Amino acid sequence: MAEEFATAEEFNGKGPAPVTASPKKAVSKPKAASKPKAASKPKAASKPKAASDPKAPSKPKTGSKESGSANQTPRSNRSAVCASVTQEMMNDLVLFVVGAGIKLEPLETAIALPGMGDIAVRLALTITGAEFDLRAEDAGRVRVIVFADGDVSTRAEDFDGDVADVEVGVPSPSLGGMPVAPAPIPVRVEALVQPRIELQANSTVAIGLNLETAELISLQTNPDAPVPEGVDPASWAGALGMFSMLFGSLGDGLFDTLGQHVGVVGTELDESVGRILGQIGVAQGEAQISVSSGLLSIGLPATESVVGQALPVPIAGKRVGLGLASSAVDALTQMMILRAAGDLPLPFELEFELGEQQVGGRIRNTRLLPDSFPDLRSAFRTEVRTRLLRGRLELSVQAAWLELPSAVPSIFNQLSRKLGELVSLTPMRVRFPARIELPVIPDSSDTIPVLIDDLRVTTEGLGLVVSLA
Repeated sequence: MAEEFATAEEFNGKGPAPVTASPKKAVSKPKAASKPKAASKPKAASKPKAASDPKAPSKPKTGSKESGSANQTPRSNRSAVCASVTQEMMNDLVLFVVGAGIKLEPLETAIALPGMGDIAVRLALTITGAEFDLRAEDAGRVRVIVFADGDVSTRAEDFDGDVADVEVGVPSPSLGGMPVAPAPIPVRVEALVQPRIELQANSTVAIGLNLETAELISLQTNPDAPVPEGVDPASWAGALGMFSMLFGSLGDGLFDTLGQHVGVVGTELDESVGRILGQIGVAQGEAQISVSSGLLSIGLPATESVVGQALPVPIAGKRVGLGLASSAVDALTQMMILRAAGDLPLPFELEFELGEQQVGGRIRNTRLLPDSFPDLRSAFRTEVRTRLLRGRLELSVQAAWLELPSAVPSIFNQLSRKLGELVSLTPMRVRFPARIELPVIPDSSDTIPVLIDDLRVTTEGLGLVVSLA
């Protein structure tokens, strides 16, 4: 699991340093500039230059924030949401995506083969399966192995000027050496592709694989494919050999043409998904994606207003890890409560604060006076411990007390909390099945059953490990 922790450092390990370092420099430099002014003019002239140099990198940041976000929500170097998916889980999910097959638009290209003249090849592929092979040495790209059935038709002109059209399963005309397949040819393509996930300015989420920049590893016939019914095994082996030579002669040229023809393979999620991501603190722009051995990690960038950070959780097997920043958990909970109330305004305010394996809550009435007046509202506070126990989610109340306004001396709140901790001596526990039904997409009636295998609560955020039920 060392590589998974390396992924966590890649997402957020460098986050706190620049944030805390820049304010210190901004505070110390005005002091240095104010004292030497009376001493000598050259020093006073040089120090403003030194003070202005660090500001140079900050200007591109503000420029990028304005241009990268239509709502002008600056990005931070933290993640509001992160997800980790194992190779085994990806290979299971791709079965649902492929289904009975995905037909691609036919590709037409021209080649010249020795002894056969010019051949115009028309290749219509139907994707029948795919596999992912995640490796750390692939420089952040995903190794994809695609299996497809290829309907090949050719139009050839031999050196005598004779022209013939040949299609799959059609008897061969008298053009010597013309490859003819008695059935669709099984094709195996292995390539390195760059995954892409982006929250766009119109609130849609683009997910896909960019074939235009893909690197071909191999393009060949699939020798492990079964022999089609009614086809002689000997003639089938000969046809596979001929088309294997054909694909070998085409090489990168055919794959580049296919990549330009297909472009990006993917989909766009509805605006409702993007709006939810924006409300929980995800900034617009591309996600940070890293690939390690058997693991794909995705980090959605956070806005500067996000509290905490999403951290990847270690996973193995056919599982998915999900991390949420602390403020993202609060915002998501508020949205769920409002939806349960029918999107009606609530007469109270509910806040959540995460701790070490516990969740703190504060409930108080809605503020009636403007912010210029002191807040004299009392609040009901709770602390609830969370844990997974034998496949069930257990919530146990550790403390419950009344929080008085800040105008009241703090000793009264301290005494109230000490008395509230006596609640932990009573068996106030609630257990739920660690199984939930999640919609495939928001506002969809189609759901998928999910089991919670691990739950981690820290001051930074929430971490979940889930698997398909």
